[in-house]
Amino acid sequence: MTEKIITVLFLLGSIIYLYLTQDLTFGTLNSPKSGFLPVLAALLAIIVTLVLIFKQRQPKKITDQPHVDWTKFIFIIIGLVFYITLFNIIGYFVATFIFLFYFLKIADTTGWLLPALLAATSATIFVLIFKYYLTIPLP
Repeated sequence: MTEKIITVLFLLGSIIYLYLTQDLTFGTLNSPKSGFLPVLAALLAIIVTLVLIFKQRQPKKITDQPHVDWTKFIFIIIGLVFYITLFNIIGYFVATFIFLFYFLKIADTTGWLLPALLAATSATIFVLIFKYYLTIPLP
């Protein structure tokens, strides 16, 4: 029941968000204006919530729900807090590498080499995209 209430609240929030984007100009596909992305995001959110509402109306088999282990969630929140804190102190690349490595180890990635390689590769790709392709300086 709470799942249905949350979905309906999300639908109402998406409709309100779409209504508030009326003041922004939409533009065209070739020349988007300030309202282009907000309108598309609101429409996508409305479509997704309508699909969820229709799926929730279908009868489900009653099964025992598995026990939720909240420790990983808590460790991820702790990692995000440290990432935000360290971001301005040690810079984007190092903070992102540390966070991705930490996140991959929480996700039970075996060994140390694979998480280190994935974190280094991801952080490097993000830096290259922002620095050279988008020409946006990173802290």
